[in-house]
Amino acid sequence: MKAAILILAGILLQIHALPASAFETVKRPILYPNAHYSAMGRDAALTDIEDCWRVARETGASETGEGQLSEEAASDAASVAAAGAAAAAVLGRDPHRAAVAGAAAGGAASLAAGGVSRSDPPPVFRGIVERCLFEKGYEVAGWE
Repeated sequence: MKAAILILAGILLQIHALPASAFETVKRPILYPNAHYSAMGRDAALTDIEDCWRVARETGASETGEGQLSEEAASDAASVAAAGAAAAAVLGRDPHRAAVAGAAAGGAASLAAGGVSRSDPPPVFRGIVERCLFEKGYEVAGWE
């Protein structure tokens, strides 16, 4: 149990030390340089992207899919807990302690990894942003 707490504390300290930009987890739209983009310029296009992002948020759409991240962490924690308990039983150790330690480490590691990787926004949020940009005259080439 003490080892699981130390592992969890170490992971949390590493997360805390990351710059805030590391937690920008959602990809952003990349615009095709069509006639409208060329006429407006890069700065105006970035302002329009932010405006469309705000519009999507105001509709209630989730930009990060937070529920999905926590579900994945819970699933990872359960898997590691089961593996830890099985290994402990085979090795003659306390399976309950191994399961708790495995769940804490697996869940924390999953949350940490999910918190620093960049992913596509959920389809509804992405669709609202793309539609908003299209209505302004832009073409979305992709997401990065």
